[in-house]
Amino acid sequence: MFGAITQLLLARVAIDTANAAYPWTVGSLNARPIGALQLLMLGLGLGLATALALARSLTLLRFKDATASGLGVNIKRRRREVLLLSVALTALAVAVAGPVGMVGLIGPEIARSLSSSRSVPILAATLSGALVMVLADLAGRTLLAPIEIPVGIVTAVVGGPWLLWILMRPQRSFT
Repeated sequence: MFGAITQLLLARVAIDTANAAYPWTVGSLNARPIGALQLLMLGLGLGLATALALARSLTLLRFKDATASGLGVNIKRRRREVLLLSVALTALAVAVAGPVGMVGLIGPEIARSLSSSRSVPILAATLSGALVMVLADLAGRTLLAPIEIPVGIVTAVVGGPWLLWILMRPQRSFT
């Protein structure tokens, strides 16, 4: 619905304005101002520090509520904190780069495949997602140079088949 509203608004403005907004609507890292980078680094630093502080209790939330509660986790409070952190970091990323899909799917899957346990460490998933973004941006800049493909299009092209592979692969059992 919000995508349709965005398209409606873009259809009602001058063509130059719509062309300037297009890269943001598909997700792009091209020509971002230094202020956006500074804001992003500050927000990511705070978000990562908060996520690392919550890491132990996040691992415990994988258990049943009674077990996690018995181990000292205030479940309702922790879930609210995690939701707030997730929304804040997502809003920050979208404000800087636009809507870049599939990174949240591909990054943790890469981290999970490299991990020996079934849980995905937050730092590994974060770094894997960052690596996916860097590689997608590099591919977008070089594949059809001098034409730049927005990073959101590259991640969608890679992420669509990746999602199908995840859905169709046999499930591993952890017993």
